[in-house]
Amino acid sequence: MDSTVSKLVKRAKRGDPEAFGALIEKYERFVFNIVYRMTGNAEDARDVAQEAFIKAFKKFSYYDESWAFSTWIYRIAINASIDYMRKRGKENSVSLDIFSENGMDAVDAKNIEESVLQKEKSKEIIEAVNALEEEFRTVIVLHDMEGMEYKEISDILGCPMGTVKSRLSRARGKLRRLIEQRKGGAL
Repeated sequence: MDSTVSKLVKRAKRGDPEAFGALIEKYERFVFNIVYRMTGNAEDARDVAQEAFIKAFKKFSYYDESWAFSTWIYRIAINASIDYMRKRGKENSVSLDIFSENGMDAVDAKNIEESVLQKEKSKEIIEAVNALEEEFRTVIVLHDMEGMEYKEISDILGCPMGTVKSRLSRARGKLRRLIEQRKGGAL
């Protein structure tokens, strides 16, 4: 944990609301991004991210400083996302907007056709990710969309690193099959 975060955590644990506010400010974008990728809706993501920070505030006294604060807050955000989707009975829906961050939405005047094909491919992938079970969708979002390492995902999900690797491998296999089925019109 970097020294700034460590100092903020110590101050917040002593009851300094400004320090906790600074932690929220530092991590709000990351939390929102994860929640948005899990829920697929910006309005829902704002609500769930806010709920995650409220939960973090209420449980802050239980935070173990041997963990990275980012891992702890991400775990709360993932759990809040899963809880929200279960309560709402919603299909989990990763958003296509995640690809715009990677430049996949940029329309090149010379290659509009390629851009359209890329967007269609992205849409197929997102639809397939949305069809995955929660445990598989979560590792795909954290690893392939957020770029997190296995160890960090293991800490966030509270499971062994081998389980993360296995889930990711199985998720990718299921994703590949779903995409192939959709292309063949089987779904």
